[in-house]
Amino acid sequence: MQPILEVNPEHPLVKALSADNANFADWRHLLFDQAMLAEGGALEDPASFVKRTNALPGCTGGAFFC
Repeated sequence: MQPILEVNPEHPLVKALSADNANFADWRHLLFDQAMLAEGGALEDPASFVKRTNALPGCTGGAFFC
C-alpha cells in the first residue's frame, strides 16, 4: 500500500505557501520530511533536512515565508 500525505488546506502555513515564493521548494521538502518523521519513516537525506530546518526559520519579519 502506498502512503498518502494529507494536507490541511486551511492551515495558515499551507495557505501562505505559494509556488511563486523563492523558498517554496525548501518549505515543500521540509513539510514532507516532517510528515515522514512523524510516521516513523527515514529521511533520504537527513543533512538537507537539518540545513532546511535551520535556514528557513531565520526569515525576517516573523513571516512564515520570505
